[in-house]
Amino acid sequence: MSHARFRAPILLFSLPLLACSCTQFTHFNAKPLDVDVSAASLTQRRLSRHSWTLQSLTEYARTHHPDIAVARAKYALAVAAVRSAGERPNPTAALSPQIVTPWTKWIAGTYGIDFDWTFETAGKRNQRQLAAHTQVGAAAANVIDTTWKVHSAVRKAFLDVYTAGQRSKLLSDAIAQQAELLAALDDRVKAGSESRSATTQARLLQAQMRLQAAENARLAAIARASLAEALGLGLQGIDGADFSFAAFESSSHSVPGKHQALTHRADVLAALAEYATAEANLRLEIAKQYPDLHLNPGYALDAGENKWTLGIGLTLPILNHNQGAIGEAEAKRKQAAATFDAVQAKALAEYDRAATALAATTTKLATTHVLLDEQTQQVASEERLLQAGSGDRAALLSAQVERATTRIARIDALADIQAAVTELEAATQTHTP
Repeated sequence: MSHARFRAPILLFSLPLLACSCTQFTHFNAKPLDVDVSAASLTQRRLSRHSWTLQSLTEYARTHHPDIAVARAKYALAVAAVRSAGERPNPTAALSPQIVTPWTKWIAGTYGIDFDWTFETAGKRNQRQLAAHTQVGAAAANVIDTTWKVHSAVRKAFLDVYTAGQRSKLLSDAIAQQAELLAALDDRVKAGSESRSATTQARLLQAQMRLQAAENARLAAIARASLAEALGLGLQGIDGADFSFAAFESSSHSVPGKHQALTHRADVLAALAEYATAEANLRLEIAKQYPDLHLNPGYALDAGENKWTLGIGLTLPILNHNQGAIGEAEAKRKQAAATFDAVQAKALAEYDRAATALAATTTKLATTHVLLDEQTQQVASEERLLQAGSGDRAALLSAQVERATTRIARIDALADIQAAVTELEAATQTHTP
């Protein structure tokens, strides 16, 4: 028997092995995590010792905050899923040798190989790719949304640090002036020109100021911890850093349009992309009603005889038409639509609340300016009277204390305006000039 007769069978049996040997496989690359090394790295991170502005702190947070790193990793995962969605099913090969005994021929038995090629129908691959691409859009929007949340957290915490510092200075001045007033009243009591009850109100006010100073110190410590958290650092990471608060010196800000909040916010766009993904998945499940085509060519060497086969197969949609998965996909689309409506309603509520707060605090600030002007005039009047010899030193000190407390109210109003600006920027995800 000629050996040439067996060349084709040998080649066919060798094809699967040749295909596997020519394939470039990916090898596992271990990247273990060490909790001690990670903890040491986290605790050793520090801000450099130069002047940090709101903008430079925000840029630092964009680079180092772990939440943004997680969002970017999810985006990379979504991009990788696009390739997975576009991959076609691999063919399969099955060897089926059959040995016949006793041996009656030189080739006793049947040696077969069968292939299975799957051809997806109804555009399933295109629908998978569409769903993957829309998920990439959602992941990209989530990166932007997370970045804005970090920006808002940095701005809020930085504002709290600034406000606590300003209030600390003003409270120290007010406490000192109140102590001076109380000393003047005590002198009057000792001289017999005032009763002891005349100092009661002054002592209560002094105690309240000291409590306010203690509370402000607590808030200052919390604000620094919050700033470190917003930057992705430990509390010691901001020790020694110098801060510039020029961004909070302006009290006039423009209000972005409501349309921006409702149509261009990243979380709104992400919810819209999630809805598009749900629609694409529904189309995919509908396409799965139609069976894929399987092409099954085969060869068998049967007792020295070459036998070729060509089979065609498909899944018979008899017991189900994928209705369960279709119903689930429809429910997910309804859920995505409801989620989109909820996100848009949340954006509207946040915008209205921030815009209203900004308008109200602007009025409050104007009131403090009027009061401060009046009290400054009162202090000047008392000083003139005292210089003329007809004034009262206690009245002057009392007017100075009132002005000091109004200055504290003014810094609180300025802080409220900046807090409203922070909320407005978060609501519209745009910077307010």
